[in-house]
Amino acid sequence: MKKHSSMQWWALVICGVMAISALLAMGPAVPVSYAKTDIIRLGTSKEGTIGYSCGVALSATIKRNVKGISMEAVPTPGSTASVKIFARGDLDIAYCSTWTLRDAYNNLGPFAKSPIKRLPLQGWYYLTADWIPVASAKEKDINTYQDMVGKKFYPFVAGSGIYDVYRAVFTGLGIWDKLETRQVGAMEAADALKMGTVDVLGGYCLDKGQTAPSWMRNLDTRTEIKVLRPSKEQMQKIGQLSGITFGKLSNKWMQPKNRKINSGDIYGWSIHYGFHPGNNMSTETMYQIYKTWIEKAKKDLAPVNGTLKFASEHMMDLQVKGLMEAKDIPVHPGVAKYLKEKGLWNNALTIGKLASGVQ
Repeated sequence: MKKHSSMQWWALVICGVMAISALLAMGPAVPVSYAKTDIIRLGTSKEGTIGYSCGVALSATIKRNVKGISMEAVPTPGSTASVKIFARGDLDIAYCSTWTLRDAYNNLGPFAKSPIKRLPLQGWYYLTADWIPVASAKEKDINTYQDMVGKKFYPFVAGSGIYDVYRAVFTGLGIWDKLETRQVGAMEAADALKMGTVDVLGGYCLDKGQTAPSWMRNLDTRTEIKVLRPSKEQMQKIGQLSGITFGKLSNKWMQPKNRKINSGDIYGWSIHYGFHPGNNMSTETMYQIYKTWIEKAKKDLAPVNGTLKFASEHMMDLQVKGLMEAKDIPVHPGVAKYLKEKGLWNNALTIGKLASGVQ
């Protein structure tokens, strides 16, 4: 009897060990709510930029308001890099400008040598970036675009949309190859200008000059600057470039001392920026995201920063103008669904096709 009981005991021990091993092999239990939640990777710009901080706010808004969807903000070097990372399948929504979208679709600029197959569809727009090259106000010999020839120029971060558009526009003006391009840290740009490491900075403001990114505000606080002017002939050439808007900008983003220095007309060119999904995102998912970003903007987004406050006040105008700026690029069906409900769909636009099996 004792021998039989001993055998039973060992059998129970072996069964217990096997059961525990099986559970461990299965891994940690996943909560049901998490298993059913879609995690959407939202491409943004570099940490510390407006693009990144806005992306974080957009992600939080989706988590707060849309059941079954979780979103995380993923920093990238900028517009061009974001689309390339998206093309690899490492993002679900790309952060980029209309200019970058058109380059990607037409195998131009940074996509000429390495075309991509996975392309974003047009999505949600939230700002315009406005290109304004600047120099130290103390530099008496640098006042115009033509004065930049032979000078050391920081065209913002290589791989960003800002850089690529500076290259494209200045190539069109015939001066890009005559510049000494340099790379510095954006937040070190003010020091680089003071020390002579660069002569001209590839600056930009936002929303037609209503606000500016952190590195430009840092520059404005620490240095007396002047916005360089194009000639009348250069204005005409820039105005004829497809996909951009050229015109007067505000100096509202500047400190009083620099507003005084730049009290005359300021000219620059503008392009819309936004967040653009892939064709593997369902119509309903993108519809809910788009609707939330629009209808919760004043409550959830406007308090975050000036850019999102401006977007909340000009929301539908940004959508309509952004989409039409890249009207040759197809629009995600979820975006089209919302705009049709609001009577804002333009038949000049094209609705993109979703991937096989996606509705």
